[in-house]
Amino acid sequence: MLGPEFARELDLVSRLWLHCGYRPGIGVTLSFLLLGDFLDLHQIKYPARFPSLSSMMGAFRRIDVFVRAVTDSGVRPCGGISSPEVRDVLRDIRDRHARSGIPAWMLTYFGFSVVEMVERQCSLSPEEKRLHLAYIGRAFRLMGVPFTQNRGEIEQFARQVEKRHAALAGDAPKLLGYVLCIAEMAGVSSGPRSILPMLPPAVRAAFEPVYTRVRPRLPMRIACRLFGRFLLPRAVGAPRAAAHARQARAFHVNAALKRSMKS
Repeated sequence: MLGPEFARELDLVSRLWLHCGYRPGIGVTLSFLLLGDFLDLHQIKYPARFPSLSSMMGAFRRIDVFVRAVTDSGVRPCGGISSPEVRDVLRDIRDRHARSGIPAWMLTYFGFSVVEMVERQCSLSPEEKRLHLAYIGRAFRLMGVPFTQNRGEIEQFARQVEKRHAALAGDAPKLLGYVLCIAEMAGVSSGPRSILPMLPPAVRAAFEPVYTRVRPRLPMRIACRLFGRFLLPRAVGAPRAAAHARQARAFHVNAALKRSMKS
């Protein structure tokens, strides 16, 4: 199921996601909030998920624990999607998606956005991009999400989605402000040179008119930096040798993974 190149894929993904920190995750979240139809549907399906900064911090934390397990970039190596525990969580998410009625194409876009955000931060060779896409694509397929390995096709799909759906909707400005606060807590600058280049052109065009208004003011940014390490625990591990990750085939994931995904 994992394929003959899985060891190379996991080696690359683990090192890459340990290195890239939290900026890609912030970029993915901003992109999601800036696609109007995505946000509208999400707020209908999950109206209680983002009512406050505190609730969004909780959601960010749960996603962080999940992502670190899937990419084997947490404090303890776990083997990524080769771990039975991680695959159990992916199956649970697949079942939840099936019940939620969220269109599969939205989830496909979200998955490729994850790939692109990481690759915008870290310069990769064509071969490394191929391995990265193969691993993330397999993870999303395990969640029941359609995901082609043809980069040209999926890039074209993503640009079409952004062209059609990039827009401010509902309470997007408030939520965007929350995400920029979380960015500062996670050690990611909310400044324009840090945030705006991460976004695809159509999404960035929707964000720029409100960016200055929603960016936290200096006192808030300072407070987020000072207290972020206490208010927003981080699941990312310290960079480690690739061999260390390959040795971790005990397949035990921190119990917080299952608790967080079931909450």
